[in-house]
Amino acid sequence: MTYNTGANVSVGRVSQGISRITLRPSARITEEDGQRTREELLALTGGTRGGVLLEITGVGSVSREAISVYSSAVTVSAFAILGSTPVDRVIAHGLLGLPLPACPSEYFTDEDEALNWLHSVSG
Repeated sequence: MTYNTGANVSVGRVSQGISRITLRPSARITEEDGQRTREELLALTGGTRGGVLLEITGVGSVSREAISVYSSAVTVSAFAILGSTPVDRVIAHGLLGLPLPACPSEYFTDEDEALNWLHSVSG
């Protein structure tokens, strides 16, 4: 099942206990996007804790307000941030340098590695 939280973000399930949040390439992610994402993630998971694969490949920017909303996600047990470009890495380092939930968070360029890591820390 995949939820489209608007033009900028989609939320779906990868496997039991692992969800995917995909930020649209070139999008500027706002606080409103973050709030819709949080609501859709809660609807998808029923409030059950689990890992999140956060795909940021090519995203334009993520506002501090959106990061604040994502940081308050108490149902997230780990964030694997997936990107592929130098700009993605800069954005990810910004995300990792700001308050995130009290859970493990890592940046990856390989989806399989990210998912393996999520499975190892989430379950």
